[in-house]
Amino acid sequence: MSHTERILTNVLAQLHPGDEVISVARERRTEVLTAMCAFPGHLRGYTSGSLAHRTANFDTDADCGVVLDRRYYWRLGPDGAGEGPEDIVETARVYLREKLKPHHPDIAFRVTKRAIKVSYHEPLQSESDPSVDLIVALTRADAPGLWIPNTERDRWDPSHPECHTDLLTSNPKSLRQKRAQVIRLAKGENSRYDPKTLCSFNLEALALMYVQQENGLGPMLANLFLGGASDLSKRLTPDPADVSPPIKVRDRELAVKRLQRAGGFVQAALDNDNDECVVRGNLHQVFPDYVELCQPTDKDMRAALQDGGQGFTVAGGLATGSQQRQRSTRAYGSRRFDVG
Repeated sequence: MSHTERILTNVLAQLHPGDEVISVARERRTEVLTAMCAFPGHLRGYTSGSLAHRTANFDTDADCGVVLDRRYYWRLGPDGAGEGPEDIVETARVYLREKLKPHHPDIAFRVTKRAIKVSYHEPLQSESDPSVDLIVALTRADAPGLWIPNTERDRWDPSHPECHTDLLTSNPKSLRQKRAQVIRLAKGENSRYDPKTLCSFNLEALALMYVQQENGLGPMLANLFLGGASDLSKRLTPDPADVSPPIKVRDRELAVKRLQRAGGFVQAALDNDNDECVVRGNLHQVFPDYVELCQPTDKDMRAALQDGGQGFTVAGGLATGSQQRQRSTRAYGSRRFDVG
């Protein structure tokens, strides 16, 4: 296994939220969907989001939805009499509360822009406390996908979360698994920023476009970062299901720069894969909380001091001879990758 592959695999292990957290999040999602099965006009339930896509790191809040029968709620939505989602979402919130409150005394329910957020207030030993986001959706009469709520404007918007899950969990299995790992790595890099540069779904959509062949984690991650940067420099990322409008970005120019920066460091690690210290130096720039720099030996320290301190890298570690030769390349944070 190459140095880049091994170090990225270790980053993945550190990003994993833990089997217990994943299991409890799924159990709570199932409990919410099961409770909604008896809701009047229930047609079907579905799962979505990072938990369903197997791309969760520490974002283990479980996304799911219930689809209502339009024949039962014929007044709702653009295909009915134009009635907005405000009342039906509140009705579903009250219903769900009556079903679950007796079993979970501290549980709480809050209507957000898109969903009913179910907060259990039952933290695990790890202090994680996965919540569930339930969307109350309608089928569309003459178009694919669903109508989902926008409670802030009391309107219904088109989306296709079921298709998104199908795309991200489709075969071949080996590509699906590798792509999910690459998405998790990209989300780990994205989580460095507050606010985050891109939403998780934007990274998933870019991965569907630029991670189409199974390869090592390094090349696939570089493809996602650099391909995504190139694409985002020209347009907003389109909905993979071609139902919703393009995915919104707070600051597209900044997002492009950060993707270019991350992709440049990953590619530099790949270009110098025979030198673990160079690889670590570059990947530390992408995952500073998860990749340690090489520790210098006494001999390295003496050599660096004799070199007038020129042997120290921008990343704060010590440059080996091969690292010093690489200083003129894109390794170790050349200025063209520096962004705010």
